[in-house]
Amino acid sequence: MPTPDLVLRSAVTCEKPIVSIVVSTRNHARFLGRTVEAAMAQDLAGEFEMIVVDDASTDETPAVMREAIAAAKRPLVYARLDTNRGPAAGRNAGLELARGRYIAFTDSDCTPTPGWLREGLAAFTSPEIGAVQGRTEAAREKPPFFSHYIETRKLDGSFSTSNIFYRRDAIGDLRFDPRCTYNRAGRPDSNYFWEDTDLGWRVMASGWQVAFADRALVHHEVLELSPRRWILWPRHLELMPAKAARYPGFRRYLFLGTWVSPMHLFFELALAGLVVAPLLPPALLLTLPYAVTFVRSRGLGGKFPPAKVAAYLAWDSVAFGSLFAASIRHRRLVL
Repeated sequence: MPTPDLVLRSAVTCEKPIVSIVVSTRNHARFLGRTVEAAMAQDLAGEFEMIVVDDASTDETPAVMREAIAAAKRPLVYARLDTNRGPAAGRNAGLELARGRYIAFTDSDCTPTPGWLREGLAAFTSPEIGAVQGRTEAAREKPPFFSHYIETRKLDGSFSTSNIFYRRDAIGDLRFDPRCTYNRAGRPDSNYFWEDTDLGWRVMASGWQVAFADRALVHHEVLELSPRRWILWPRHLELMPAKAARYPGFRRYLFLGTWVSPMHLFFELALAGLVVAPLLPPALLLTLPYAVTFVRSRGLGGKFPPAKVAAYLAWDSVAFGSLFAASIRHRRLVL
């Protein structure tokens, strides 16, 4: 278990917090101050604490947290790891420091709304519920075209730490598994992490139920990407067949048990139609679900509609190729 090399605590303390907010961060100084401020301003009537674990950041994170510690009007702990060990290690260190009956996780590029804690805890409506996933939306109403953000509007089997609550009893001796990572390019910045998904499924395997709290809302920062990076972003979907292989129940969160979303199915139908059309022209009708859904959900407005269509076609192609290759590798078909 990772032991922090530095632990700072605010002057304000409490003996028995109802809930502990845990955040693992690395090089998010530009967002972290807003995350801490929003988390500390929760309108929960009972006592709560916040623990921020710094996974050896090389930016201004220590300065941001020292300032937050000095100004804190609620219990706030800052723990720093001396070496970069990954988000699983950071969250595990936070769990060791947490004293709440519930653990609320969010990320350092997220901003919780004032009622986040209150609404999340209210969703534990029975003693059988061990985890509650909250709703996550983009921090900007109209994100730029080439951007990335997390959006969670229903239970999706991801148990993303952008917004999730656990009973401490449900976690018990379980911890985030640092082995749940995949590097596709041999570069340190190419890691795909899924330790949050893994913990959620192990909690369910222990017999606990899960619920969704629509009003427990956090906003995820919109990260602008280069066109190339945006088109290649679907390579993250390579993790989906791996999850289906490890957790058979994950398929209930897939469309018809196989596809990531209806759009993925429609793209593949369109692709099949184009391949078969030279021999059987009516097969072109298979392109209609994709074309109609494309116009309805993605639209053709804005500048340079042909470029927008080309970008989405490239995105969908990368998604299909990544899922198909990973399905073969993990021997579990997820498209």
